[in-house]
Amino acid sequence: MTSEATIEILRARLSKAIEFRNVTPKALAKTAGVGETVVRDIIQGMTKDVRLSTVERLAKALDLSVADLLPDAFKTARPSGEEPDQPPLLSASRDDGAVAIRQVDLAYAMGTGKELEDFPDELPVLFDPGFLRTLTRAPADRLYVARGDGDSMFPTLINGDQVMIDTTQRYLNMQDRIWAISIYGASMIKRLRTVGPGRVRVLSDNTAIPPEDVDAEDLFIAGRVIWIGRKV
Repeated sequence: MTSEATIEILRARLSKAIEFRNVTPKALAKTAGVGETVVRDIIQGMTKDVRLSTVERLAKALDLSVADLLPDAFKTARPSGEEPDQPPLLSASRDDGAVAIRQVDLAYAMGTGKELEDFPDELPVLFDPGFLRTLTRAPADRLYVARGDGDSMFPTLINGDQVMIDTTQRYLNMQDRIWAISIYGASMIKRLRTVGPGRVRVLSDNTAIPPEDVDAEDLFIAGRVIWIGRKV
């Protein structure tokens, strides 16, 4: 890759992805298995050449496809067999342009939790693709809508609210955000905060429910809640 225009597009898209994922260049470099200076040179516009293999590693570390970081002109020139690992955002789009997101019935509890099991699918929820892009760059098949059950997250979430969960975001790199989690086989929607090495505080927005500190190894993060919807 030597085109200055291509490098500039890569710089802009990589910078935006780093900001959106809320990661540091150092952390990204470590996850991607590349040098920190490589990442910094790209986002600071200090390089004129970037290997495709480097872009692939960065995209994978950010849970994106290579197509998300490179311009369309470059994507069409990719050799056969180098298709991105993930489908594009509109992989579940319909002919009318709407994106169908899978919806499951009572997949997560906002109270004491429910045992993990295969909950039945409900009718998919249709979203405008432009609206989805304001929420996430994740592929449609990595998103799903569920209904909360309980009052432990009141007033942020009310019993029966819909939530959209982005399963590409499964690392606790943002404090006090809302996550879909499982603890000891029980699933729930809670705020999470790291409180020390290997310890996570599970918080309810309902002040009547005390927080609980758990070992990080006992906590499974299914994804981050990025949207809340309710009937009025």
